[in-house]
Amino acid sequence: NKERLKAVATEMGVNYEFSLERSVKQADIVMVTIPIKDTPEMITKIGPYLKENALIFDITSIKKAVFEALEDLKKSFPVNCISLHPMFGPGIKDMKNYVIIVLKIGGTDKYDVIINNLLDMFRSDGLIITETSPDIHDKRVALTLGVPHMLNILFLNLLKNANEPLNELTKYTGTTFLLQKVFAESIIQREMEMFGEIQMENQQFLTILEMFEKLVNKYKKLIENKDIKGFSEIFSQGLDYSKEDNHFENSYKYFYEFMKILKRK
Repeated sequence: NKERLKAVATEMGVNYEFSLERSVKQADIVMVTIPIKDTPEMITKIGPYLKENALIFDITSIKKAVFEALEDLKKSFPVNCISLHPMFGPGIKDMKNYVIIVLKIGGTDKYDVIINNLLDMFRSDGLIITETSPDIHDKRVALTLGVPHMLNILFLNLLKNANEPLNELTKYTGTTFLLQKVFAESIIQREMEMFGEIQMENQQFLTILEMFEKLVNKYKKLIENKDIKGFSEIFSQGLDYSKEDNHFENSYKYFYEFMKILKRK
């Protein structure tokens, strides 16, 4: 949509171009940041227009298809390819100790120099760089993004289906509910299309969703049968798994630090 492109460019104070070729042919660095499902095709489209030794990268939340597109690109043209996933949103001003995931792909004989310069720039801003592969990335992101998004969307819909006004429920809230509500409300205000893509375009998320369905059914049977032994087992399994986490010992303290902030508001 040309009018939308012009409006966004004007709002951001940047130049815009309607021609793909003109927009990239002189660029040293090209970032592809469009909907996940359209990214591989766009990479293939602009490949022939990139100048020699150009650096091209995406910042999508799912890597399998885009990684393959970038691999094909670097085999066909003398360009340098990397895939990035910043694990933070646009509201972050200080990037210190935030994570950026890196998938190195390859390119020309200048690849190492170009990529190291890019990563050094990230390090200078305090970012933590994590290198990985497409399969590991997509499985772990299904767990760290897809699952929390799903749980919070379902949490709000469960409350809605119970026919209880949220403002009334808040009058009965304890600390756990209040914090969960804040997390859910902060998530539901963001882009629905992006959340849908993160779950629907990631093949590994469906596997995890099926695992979740089995777990919920098992939990339901425990409650129906008043199986305290089974309940204790599933509770203990979660506890033992949590103890492996470096943040486990301080988690309760973090919880109440968040609560203090909320209560001040």
